[in-house]
Amino acid sequence: MTKNLPLQDARDRRRQKATIATALLCCLLAPGAAPAQAPDATSIEPARRPAAQRPASRVSSPTGPRTPTLALEAGQGRLVTLPGPAASLFAADPKVAELRPASPTTVFLFGVGAGRTTLAAIDEEGRPLAQWDVTVRPSSALISDAQSSLRRSFPGSSMRVEAGPTGVVLSGEVSTPAEAERAVAMLRTRLADEKVTVDNRLDMIGTTQVNLRVRIAEVSREVTRQFGINWSALGGIGRIGTTAVLGGAGPGGLALATANALLDSTNPVDALGFGIRTGARELRDINAVIDALARDNLITILAEPNLTANTGEAASFLAGGEFPIPVSQRDNQVTIEFKQFGVSLAFVPTVLSEGRISLRVRPEVSEISESGSVRLLGGNNNAVTVPGLTVRRAETTVELGSGQSFAVAGLLQDSSRQSGRATPWVGEVPVLGALFRSDRFQRNETELVIIVTPYLVRPANAASALATPADSYVPPSDVERILYMRQVGRGAPPPRGRLPGNVGFVLD
Repeated sequence: MTKNLPLQDARDRRRQKATIATALLCCLLAPGAAPAQAPDATSIEPARRPAAQRPASRVSSPTGPRTPTLALEAGQGRLVTLPGPAASLFAADPKVAELRPASPTTVFLFGVGAGRTTLAAIDEEGRPLAQWDVTVRPSSALISDAQSSLRRSFPGSSMRVEAGPTGVVLSGEVSTPAEAERAVAMLRTRLADEKVTVDNRLDMIGTTQVNLRVRIAEVSREVTRQFGINWSALGGIGRIGTTAVLGGAGPGGLALATANALLDSTNPVDALGFGIRTGARELRDINAVIDALARDNLITILAEPNLTANTGEAASFLAGGEFPIPVSQRDNQVTIEFKQFGVSLAFVPTVLSEGRISLRVRPEVSEISESGSVRLLGGNNNAVTVPGLTVRRAETTVELGSGQSFAVAGLLQDSSRQSGRATPWVGEVPVLGALFRSDRFQRNETELVIIVTPYLVRPANAASALATPADSYVPPSDVERILYMRQVGRGAPPPRGRLPGNVGFVLD
């Protein structure tokens, strides 16, 4: 009996464990059965909520990366279905696009004008239902009409009109900037009522360059009066002529060199010109007149700058120098600034259609003068004299053809000088010395004449087209130079022939 007790105790312990496990299982299952009889409204309400009030998983956040993009044309619309009834509709820019409700769950999007904007719809609880990034382009009918107008105004042109993201894009190739400006102006006028912007993306076929030849001369008014030259008449259109007497070198007529130079210049300039009539012959080359007067030292050529610039670009020239000007600063400090003087030129050419050139030119001649100078008192009673400037400047805008000239005159300068003569010793005697002294007043009145001639130029296609006078030069040997007095050695190529004619004319 004593030997079987351990086995019976083990069996009793197993029965107790099974009974406890069964009781625990019943306790665990019993609480879950009671709530099944009493439903919890908070936990099951989403299951009983109508489908129309459920949050739509297809609607993205207004700032999320999944915002759909729509492309419309002005006057075009699209019907869009929402995932739920919309309470409010929003348009960031109503001038670009708008949306109108067609039903509680349907809206109509339509484009108003070219541009970009954002549209959004929200429900009654303020939750976003949908959001779109809308791009509105100009209508196809408007683009087609603009293209037709462009073809009628510019026949044979390669310009195209296309719809851009915010307006109309004008692309293609043109020959001159004036043609591009005309095309852009025409489109802007045509599309003014539609409030559409024009994006100019035209390309130039070849950059047109303008060479400007300027001659700045100073002539005495006495010479002008003797020859009867009226520089101000050069602004008129037509044939201009004055009568001059050809004689000797005296003050009553032209010198022989001047007369011969004028008679040799037989190439007239069309449009603007100056003429001197000698009997039945008339000369109208203004540059020939300047050359002839300069050859006889009757006129002074101050500068002859030649500048080349692209159309629409500015170019400048200065022949002179700079002089220092002291400028007072704070704490008794003095700085030096430099002021330019001399002959300067600035111009901006614009090539128009048919070889016409619109030219804005600004020539200036300045020189240091004692008149207008300022005397400054510095430290230690040291005086500094700052000279003044005598400036003659002209600025104008004209339109003319390649090779044609115009003149700007009337810039006068009057200077007077007094000189005295006296008999030595006697002229210095008080009272009686006045009888042996004489004063002479000299008045010098000069006029500035500016002659401007623009030319249309293009780069040379071949390097051989450009040459210097020394390219074909072969120096002579000692025998050729001493015995035969030759300036060019044997084997030198003959000088190349050149076509006669003025620049700006085409010879067939």
